[in-house]
Amino acid sequence: MIAPSGALDGERLDRGVRFLEGLGLRVEVGTAVRERQAYLAGGDAARLADLERMLDDPEVRAIFCARGGYGSQRILPGLDPDRLRRQPKPIVGYSDATALLNAAVGAGIVAFHGPMVADDIARGLSPRSAAHLWLLLSDPAWIWELEAPVIIRPGRARGRLIGGCLAVLVASLGTPYAPDTAGAILFLEDVAERPYRLDRLLTQLRQSGKLDRVAGLVFGTMPACPPVDGIGPLDVVRACCVDLGCPVALGVPAGHDTRERECENLALPFGVEVELDAERGRLVALEPAVV
Repeated sequence: MIAPSGALDGERLDRGVRFLEGLGLRVEVGTAVRERQAYLAGGDAARLADLERMLDDPEVRAIFCARGGYGSQRILPGLDPDRLRRQPKPIVGYSDATALLNAAVGAGIVAFHGPMVADDIARGLSPRSAAHLWLLLSDPAWIWELEAPVIIRPGRARGRLIGGCLAVLVASLGTPYAPDTAGAILFLEDVAERPYRLDRLLTQLRQSGKLDRVAGLVFGTMPACPPVDGIGPLDVVRACCVDLGCPVALGVPAGHDTRERECENLALPFGVEVELDAERGRLVALEPAVV
C-alpha cells in the first residue's frame, strides 16, 4: 500500500488494512504512508520511492493507493514507464490517483479505478463492490457487466476503457501526461463539483480536442456533486455532450460515494477492451482484467 497523494487519517488506514487482511492478503505498508508534508503524505521523493519499491518487489502482487486528495501528478516526472512494464501488477485507486492510473495505462499496463484503503474501504464497501473488486483482481476468466442506465446519446461502441476523475484529467491537459483518448471508451466522474464547474471542466475537455475521437463516453453516478437551483450533474452532461458523435451514457456506480458505510464503488479496469451499449444501458468487458 502506498500514499501517492494526500496525508492520511491513521485510524482509517488501520481499518482499511484490516479489511484487506480479512481477504487473506498480506499487506505491506509503504514507509512514507504515515508521513506528512503539508497536505501531502510525505515529500515527492519519499512517495515516489515507495511506489518504485513496490513496483520492483517480486513479492508484491498488487499496489493499493491509500487515499486521494492531491499529489500524484507531482511524482509523474520521476516515474520511469519501463519500471511499470518490467513487473506488471495492478495499481488500484481513484480520485487523485487518476494521474497515476493513466500513466500506467499509457505504459501498456492495466490499472484499476477502484476503492482505496483509507477511504471507502475503511468506511465499508457494499458487498457487491467488495466481491467485484476481488473477482477483478483474482479471476482471469471473469468477464463483468455493469449498468449505465441513463442514455444521453444512443449507440454502441468498443474501445479501451480509460478515464477517471474529470478534474484530474483536465489538469493534465497541456502536459505530457494527458491521456490518449482516440478510439477509447472514456469514463468520467467527480466529487463536490457544482454544476457550473462541471460545465467548465467538460467544456475545457471538449475544446482541447480530447472528445473529438472518443469511441464512447460514460459517466459515473456522481452522487457527491450537489445540484444547485434544480440543476444537477445529469443536466450538465446532457447540455455539454448530447451532440457528440458517439454513444454517451451515465450512471455507472463507480467513483466517489460519500456514504459512511455500504459504499458503492465498483472497480473499473482501465486499459482493457470494453463495449459501451448505450441502447441497453450497459458497460461490458470484452476481456478479463488479469491473466
